[in-house]
Amino acid sequence: MRSVPGPGAFLAGAALLALAALPTAAGCAHAQARPSPAPSRAARSSGGTIALEKGTRSLEYRNTVQIGLGDLDGDGDLDAVFSNMGANDSRIWLNDGTGRFVDSRQILTQQGHGVALADLDGDGDADIFIPCASYGAGGVEHYRPSRIYFNDGRGRFTDSGQHLGDSASSGNSVHLFDADGDGDLDALVVYYQQPDRLYLNDGRGHFTDSGRDMPEGANPGDLDGDGDTDLFVREEGRGYRVLLNNGSGTFREHWALADTSLRYGFVVLGDVDGDGDVDAVVTNGDRQVQRPTRILLNDRTGRFTDSGQSLPAVKVGRVALGDLDGDGAPDLVLTSRGEPFRVWVNDGRGRFSESGFVATGNASPFGPVLADLDGDGDLDLIIAGFADGPVEIWWNRRR
Repeated sequence: MRSVPGPGAFLAGAALLALAALPTAAGCAHAQARPSPAPSRAARSSGGTIALEKGTRSLEYRNTVQIGLGDLDGDGDLDAVFSNMGANDSRIWLNDGTGRFVDSRQILTQQGHGVALADLDGDGDADIFIPCASYGAGGVEHYRPSRIYFNDGRGRFTDSGQHLGDSASSGNSVHLFDADGDGDLDALVVYYQQPDRLYLNDGRGHFTDSGRDMPEGANPGDLDGDGDTDLFVREEGRGYRVLLNNGSGTFREHWALADTSLRYGFVVLGDVDGDGDVDAVVTNGDRQVQRPTRILLNDRTGRFTDSGQSLPAVKVGRVALGDLDGDGAPDLVLTSRGEPFRVWVNDGRGRFSESGFVATGNASPFGPVLADLDGDGDLDLIIAGFADGPVEIWWNRRR
């Protein structure tokens, strides 16, 4: 059973790596050459040093909501797709292997509100799925459907021409995973204030509505260790649920924990305590109400227990997990709108402590991503700015 490819393949909001040289096309705009970074304060952790340095050049400022990473042109490094909101076109940026990104000048959909990269049509390269949001401008409401783009293997993309019938909906994000066990990647589109929808792939990258409403706030992962993809659900005003997959895309209730305090927030899944199963980090807070970030630990069967840790309360906060200090345990980057991002270090058993790292620059609730952007073997940070600023890259100088 196949899920979204792991490290070294495609990313849309988690961690990765690579290298090689890419010829520069005439007239392309260069951004983020491997810079002489502006220093930020390094902080010691139990495994080493958190030493992130902000690049001296930023990428575009086009209301970027989320960043997807993957090797789009087949040269072995990680390229980027920026999902840009409003009247801004979403863009593709190609990496030369050292972290120098070049705008490919390809124009994708406007109103992009999330992005995921994966091989959707079975030809071995990374395609693009962008859910779209409705937005109002000049007294007019604008609608666009979700878009699927196919890769020719060299990083040139063609609109598949598909319309999922969701142009009147407002998408928040998309998860790509094999829901029904047929070996291709299906799409769970997360919509704003309405049920999410599962779209099934025919193996060639063409999607049809499964006809099933999915619970709001579902996040896919193998929660019980049986090899298929289950759902961890975070429902505002209700709490948490786990739905287990029977292997063919039918989900059943397995576990629940009430939490009526839940407001707007996000979930990232990963093994934080080193016991081999998938745990959950959950943020909780909109612009008016903020509550602490929680760490929920899995017992290997898909039942979760609150670890009792209370990380900072955040405004529309998002999380990225990855080993920043070289001790083998995933650390935590936590964003909160209007504030600098913070780094929390893991002791290897799922207990987090503040690193003392001090960030400068824009703060954003939309999409920190950890990945090896410059091919040196450690994780760097790329972070979307949305309305707060441009896309920024922070280089890991631990080595």
